[in-house]
Parts: sequence; structure tokens; C-alpha cells
Amino acid sequence: MSEKIIAIVGVTGNQGGSVAALFSQLAGWQVRGLTRDPTKPSATALQSQGIEVVATDLNDTESLKKAFAGATVIFAITDFWQHIQDPSAHALAQSRGVTINEIAYEQEVRQGKNIVDAAAANVETLTHFILGTLNSSKKLSKGKITFNLHFDAKWEAVEYCKSAYPQLWAKTSLLQLGIFASNWKSGMAVPRKGEDGRYKLQIAMSGDRNFPMVDVNKDTGTFVRMLLSLPPNTNLMGCGSLLSWNTYCAIWSRVNNVPVDFEKIDGSVLEQTLGTVGREFADMFRYIEAFGYDGGDEGVVYPWEVRERFGVEVEGKWTTVEEYVEGEDWSSVL
Repeated sequence: MSEKIIAIVGVTGNQGGSVAALFSQLAGWQVRGLTRDPTKPSATALQSQGIEVVATDLNDTESLKKAFAGATVIFAITDFWQHIQDPSAHALAQSRGVTINEIAYEQEVRQGKNIVDAAAANVETLTHFILGTLNSSKKLSKGKITFNLHFDAKWEAVEYCKSAYPQLWAKTSLLQLGIFASNWKSGMAVPRKGEDGRYKLQIAMSGDRNFPMVDVNKDTGTFVRMLLSLPPNTNLMGCGSLLSWNTYCAIWSRVNNVPVDFEKIDGSVLEQTLGTVGREFADMFRYIEAFGYDGGDEGVVYPWEVRERFGVEVEGKWTTVEEYVEGEDWSSVL
């Protein structure tokens, strides 16, 4: 019997890399990784492990169609932040007199639709199309949150798939991921030591509001595998814990044996320091605080609800935030 093929968009990233790492160890699976540059070190490292890596451009639907050919499963994501960092996108924003966020939104929406078009062209061989996404904060907030564009852009691909390709939608499942526990490595959501010796975590939302957090590098593969055993159209929130920032601070304090305080800051502070990117983060935190990270969508399933809701025993385990914090090296901030 021939091996099943899982095609992974963004195989050298943290999400795609997690999926590739897991499925490359599963009997009966062939991993096909999609990336812009198969010659870069992260891509050649995967090839040395026996993973097929193919060059694709998310702006070129034909390259995606070829890369998806014969696939049994497709796991696909898009990246808003790569456009934020792209100098040509900044130049375009300036020439059009719009924010870089709006350009990133347009480009992510276009790439998401290209992925859906390419998957639809290969629908006959597919059993599962797993779309990495985030919910529409504009829709779920009834228009009160308008600048959380990295959420809204991803959901556009979901709506497009649903309306344009019923046959593909019948094989589609959604994977949303919580806030990345590893964001502290890029300077976000990390306690900092004050002159009084106490650490302080400053976030533009309440310390009491629960939200999901995920170890993206370890657990994305686990959640993709989980979706293969669940009904189509499942909307899974991939996370290891649902917790508040106050709880996070308590965990961090215990693990590192230092005092940690939480302080809610105004969203305007983010905009003053980070410009329109700060405005984006501020709107995201406003959304989480007012409507929840999942926007109150009752269709969203959390990993620990799967057994009761579907009567399915799933393989693998996920990493709790406590386990993540305990396993990290925090010497750079202590």
C-alpha cells in the first residue's frame, strides 16, 4: 500500500515544522514540505531527514497546485507578519497612503484564497484540508473591533472556501492556535525586572480574562493529527491551557522563584511605541478582553473537550503552560 502524503505549507516555520516533525515519524506517511526557498539551511536540514521539500510561491497558484498534487492531507497557513516585515509592502503602503497593516491584510487574504484554489484543484485525492486560521474579530464583535487584521485576514480564506468550493469545504477542518507561549523570545509578554527587584508583566488587557496559550513548536503537529480523527468542519482551538495573565505570572514566579506583578497598560502605549503594529496589538487585546480569544463562538472545540463532544480517543498529548514554563531557559531575562 502506497504512503499517504501530507503537504505542509510553511514547512520551515514553527507550525509547519511541528507538523513535519510528527508526521515524519508516523508509519505510512510521506511528508511534502512547501517553502519559498528549498536551498536555505532550514529546508536542507529537513531534506537530510528524508522530507521532500518543494519550492512554492503563495502568490503563484499554479506552483501550489503542483505541490498539492496527489496529497491526502493538506495543512496550510498564511503569515500576516511576513508582510509587515517586507520593505516592498511598506513602499506600497506609502505609495497608496494606507497603513502597512492594511497591505498585509490584502496580501494575506490573496494568498489564503490562492491556497484554497489550489487545494480545490486537487480535491479528489484529499481526505482532509486543514486550514490554519483565526476567527473574524470584526464579525464576532459586531463591528466593534476593526483593526485586529491578522485575525480577520485568515478567516477570509475560511469564508471563501465555504462559499466557492462546497466539495472542498466538506473535507475541511480548522485549526486555530492560542497565543504562542514562545512570544517572550521576541520581547512580547515577558516579565521584566524593575529597580526594586520585582518583575512586572505589562499587557494591554485585564489580568483576569482567560485566553488559550500554546506551545506551537511542540504541539501543532499533535493538533493536526487530532483533526484527522474528528469530523470535517471541526473548528479546533489548539492550546495546552486556558488561563489568565495573573495565573501566568503566578506560574512564572513559582518556577523562577522571583516575585512577579501584573500591570494592565493602556492600548495607546502600544501604539505610541510600535505605531500601527501597536494599534493592531491593542485591538487584539481589546477583543480578547471584551469577547474572548475565540470571540464567543460556541462551535470552537478545545482539546480537552474532544472526548466528550465526539466520543473519540485521540493520540498524543499537549503541553500545559506550566510544563512550558518549567521547561524553558529563562536565564536571558532573570
